[in-house]
Amino acid sequence: MKYIWFVLLVEVMSVVDSHRPLTNGGSFEVSSFSTKPKTMAEVIYRMCFPKVPDYRGSFVVEIERVDQATGWDMMPITVDWFSYIGNGTVYQNLILWFPDAAGRRYINITTASKYCNGNGGQLVDIVDKAMYDVVYNYCRQTIVFGSHDRGYIWLGSSYNTTTDTVTQSNGKPGYYGDWRPGYPDRGSGVETNTGLFLRIQPPNTTDPYHGMLNNPRHWSYRYTIVFD
Repeated sequence: MKYIWFVLLVEVMSVVDSHRPLTNGGSFEVSSFSTKPKTMAEVIYRMCFPKVPDYRGSFVVEIERVDQATGWDMMPITVDWFSYIGNGTVYQNLILWFPDAAGRRYINITTASKYCNGNGGQLVDIVDKAMYDVVYNYCRQTIVFGSHDRGYIWLGSSYNTTTDTVTQSNGKPGYYGDWRPGYPDRGSGVETNTGLFLRIQPPNTTDPYHGMLNNPRHWSYRYTIVFD
């Protein structure tokens, strides 16, 4: 059998270093009026790159009045904006990314979590079906499988073998679905299978044995991690 373990980091848009996707944000005030509920406006921004020079540019936004279907008189309007450049992907206000999608190492969930925290992120929690699809497809298209026929990523969520529920690392309910056939596993009573991870299949395979699994969180002899 061949296998790879990867750690997928998740972070709210923030300041980044050389290992993270480039993100930026800001606010820009425009003076605007309109005779219709919608109008267009140009926003000027400055992008801060890791190395000089900084970049100055602009983009066009659509401004819409939502309280009533009319225009408005001349007034200052503040546009809060966020941008993202990188090889990761975005789900709502979160950025999902690998420090290195080709690296791997034996590791357990505790060490994996510390590694993610040290890189300014955390192990990803999956909140619903839509996020599961985003995470799985991003991993499947990004992981460099090479000669390996599967990949694994730790999740920040945990599985309760007594209540048969999934809980995110923030204490909120997590996504319970898309289990690998045969899972979740209640365990033998010797070990508590509370750790959650995803088994990722390469894009060119039709193997049905993929999805979410649960196993003891301390297992480390076959778990790997991405490194930069």
